[in-house]
Amino acid sequence: MGSTAYVGQYVDSGSRNGFYYAKGSSRRKYGFKEFQSKGWAEWSYNVQKELSKVNIAPYVFGEVGRISLGHGSLTEWGYLTEVAKEVKPCRSSDCGCDRWDAVENCPIYKRVLELTGIMEDMGLEFNDGHLANFGVVRRKNKRIIVLIDTGVEGFADWDETIWGYVDGRGERASDGCGCSCSYCMGYDNIER
Repeated sequence: MGSTAYVGQYVDSGSRNGFYYAKGSSRRKYGFKEFQSKGWAEWSYNVQKELSKVNIAPYVFGEVGRISLGHGSLTEWGYLTEVAKEVKPCRSSDCGCDRWDAVENCPIYKRVLELTGIMEDMGLEFNDGHLANFGVVRRKNKRIIVLIDTGVEGFADWDETIWGYVDGRGERASDGCGCSCSYCMGYDNIER
């Protein structure tokens, strides 16, 4: 990951990964996404890097590696990414969305459907479309909603000739992994 030494400050975790703010990052806010294996980190990095080129995911920086947690310990494998802000549910009285469920007339949900459509055109079938898996970044002085959860567990299928193979792919797509991901909790709300 280059010569810069980052120290991670734990912030949050999803069902399969951790997230740290990278202490010492200056002008741009960096975060570090941590995964359960190097293979999952590499797959997610490649997906997020490509999606960021079409403004549907935060930027990634450097390459897959590990960062210090201080006192000689390291994170699991992951990569540096642009930090996105949380998507706030609509304030419209016509919409009753929240972080775990969106309704069809919701403008945020329409953006989520747009993003999943773009991903599908790129050979990725994303099926974990609750608002907590999306964030807000700035592009050309505008705030846009992007996918922040590019972990393998959020994708039901993908074109392996484009995106490659990753060990453990079937864990999520089977009868659930038994964790607290949206699939296991019954929050999948993007129908295919």
